[in-house]
Amino acid sequence: MDRQLSLLGRLCGIAPQYWDGRGALRQTSTAAFQALLTAMGVPWQDPELLAESVQLRRRRHWNRFLKPVELVQQEGPAPELRLNLTALRPEVPARLEGRVSLVGESGEHRSWEIDPATMRLPGRVARGRRWRLRLALPLPRDLDPGYYEMDVALRHPEGEETGACRLIVAPPRAHLPPILGGDRRLWGLGAPLYALRSRRNWGMGDFSDLCTLTSGAAELGAAFVGINPLHAPVPSPRADMSPYSPASRLFLNILYLDLEATPEWNSSSLTHRLACSPDFVASRRRLRDTRLVRYPELFRLKRRALSLCFQEFLERHGPPQAPLTDRGRDLARFVAEGGKSLERYGVYCALVEKLGRGDWRRWPETYRHPDNREVQDFAAAHGQAILLHQYGQWLASSQLSGARRAARQAGLPFSLYHDLALGAAAGGFETWAHPGLFAQDAAMGAPPDAFNPRGQNWGLPPMVPEALWESGFHLFIHTLRANCPPEGILRLDHIMGLFRLFWIPAGMEANQGTYVYYPFRELLAILTLESRRRRTLIIGEDLGTVAPRVRTEMARRDIFSYKVFYFERTPEGGCRSPRDYPRQALAAITTHDLPTLAGYWEGRDIAWKKKLNLYPQPEQAAADAALRPEERRRFTTALTQQGLLAEEEAPGLAASGSCPAAVRRGVAAYLGAGAAALLEVRLEEVFGLRAQQNLPGTIREYPNWRRKIPIFLENLTRHAAAGDLARSLARQGRSLNGEQ
Repeated sequence: MDRQLSLLGRLCGIAPQYWDGRGALRQTSTAAFQALLTAMGVPWQDPELLAESVQLRRRRHWNRFLKPVELVQQEGPAPELRLNLTALRPEVPARLEGRVSLVGESGEHRSWEIDPATMRLPGRVARGRRWRLRLALPLPRDLDPGYYEMDVALRHPEGEETGACRLIVAPPRAHLPPILGGDRRLWGLGAPLYALRSRRNWGMGDFSDLCTLTSGAAELGAAFVGINPLHAPVPSPRADMSPYSPASRLFLNILYLDLEATPEWNSSSLTHRLACSPDFVASRRRLRDTRLVRYPELFRLKRRALSLCFQEFLERHGPPQAPLTDRGRDLARFVAEGGKSLERYGVYCALVEKLGRGDWRRWPETYRHPDNREVQDFAAAHGQAILLHQYGQWLASSQLSGARRAARQAGLPFSLYHDLALGAAAGGFETWAHPGLFAQDAAMGAPPDAFNPRGQNWGLPPMVPEALWESGFHLFIHTLRANCPPEGILRLDHIMGLFRLFWIPAGMEANQGTYVYYPFRELLAILTLESRRRRTLIIGEDLGTVAPRVRTEMARRDIFSYKVFYFERTPEGGCRSPRDYPRQALAAITTHDLPTLAGYWEGRDIAWKKKLNLYPQPEQAAADAALRPEERRRFTTALTQQGLLAEEEAPGLAASGSCPAAVRRGVAAYLGAGAAALLEVRLEEVFGLRAQQNLPGTIREYPNWRRKIPIFLENLTRHAAAGDLARSLARQGRSLNGEQ
């Protein structure tokens, strides 16, 4: 039974073994196979069920007439559609006729009769007294890139077979902006938007602050501004608001709204009274002055203000069913274009508020499925509460679009650099709205590596590969559409997840998990298609345990790699020359999940991991601490070799207890002199901050996603450190007008 279980696991994409980040080969245990198959909804619990599941998956590509998805690559071989039919003989039936119907996204329709003479027979299998024939049906060569719904009907002497599938016609490569032609090299700022301090926001950065930041970045000579994911969190006051564990990646976080910039705020007597009230003034001042973002208080304050703005909107502009003004008609169009997804999101948010629970798994059973009658009754009775959340999304979408326009008007060649989280929260909107697509009894994570010796459990339920394929990749397509900034950049967190994901069964430790494989060809094809449509440059975050094929496929498709200074090493352990970085890459000193350069220099990451018991063995902490002085010497040696530090200065700087400004500037210049087309410098590095934004493996023990940048945004371009950075990078040719 164990052998059969392992076979079934492999047929479902579960890896029997893998190499972890420390170079150790790990075998997948029987318990892990059992738990992950259960999480996928695959029966295996007795020998009969196990045998049936094995046979079903061995024959699944033969048993069905059409696959749910067929992929056609432009510039590839002549396009064909593969289908299977049952026949008495092992050849194409002599009398075979049929019809193909093809409908594009805009409703355009094509149909044609099937000509048996043009069909190939690439495969066949015997099934008792009959044969299962695999036929290759030629498709038109002039299909434009896009998605098509295809219906096929075949009639032959032995019977008739019909089926439908989604046809994806994809370009071979993602969008590559013309500005990166030749050997052009640009740089940009990376910023946690929530952490921006300004003299006008309400205690966390907002879309108006983003406009100010893009303007300042343009003055410094930057080409782009990168920000954390803007995904919608669970709509309730919570202290842990990770942008990488959202309720939904399809919608926006309304806490980034600048409500004072909305017409309704400025025309309403209710909002005027709120703005003048002593409690509101005191709350806003207190939230603005705190060192950490206080999400629960901020949520309550903005939710109250949003409700007053919504009341003003309805009075002046009317509901979408009967709009009174052009502004009212704009909201009506937004709601109509949002369709079922936006409607369902409004219902989810209204239910969260009504039931007082942010996790739908804790709701009464009658509300846990979006198609239940009770959910429909609730939606019918709470239309205005639902519309409030749609109104919030409309405002957020409008202000984000305004920030993108402001970036282009300031002279940045990229509208914005967005970040796409890998998944969504287990009890959030996506898992509620798409039942059956997610494995609720497993979580995504990473195996043990040097920075996280225990491995990582991110607490996010993975999508089931079979269910994703059967759904026609609907959610993945719409997630990309919601996040690809037109004329901008999109970074995919953990792009290896398009190939394989590390699954951890519920109740097990991270190091007891294993990898599950995904249909990467279709996922990459969709990514290149959406990239070309929106003229969005794609960056894949390829850090950690990366299979060799991942970077090969990325390079083939013009998907940029993500190179972090700490990880780019020679075989001897020294710093890799930045001139050896790949051209199609974004280089960075650190990330939100890693220590800042100043924090790494001082060993603050080691201290926190020891304090929070994140080391599986105490000797690993001692080994890391003993290695850190050598790391400092490696850094200063690398800068000396590039002529960025005087040789006589290096020993003294390496011995310094705190990271010298010369080293911080030098590392940025070091990467700036490299071959990578893009360089990102996070604001924490500009100002030499010591604390990292997120410490993986912690939720409440460390103030994740809450630390504010101590410099006021209005002073950014006047700060000496920012000016020094800009001048240094310009000398390396890292500016729009710099020497190349």
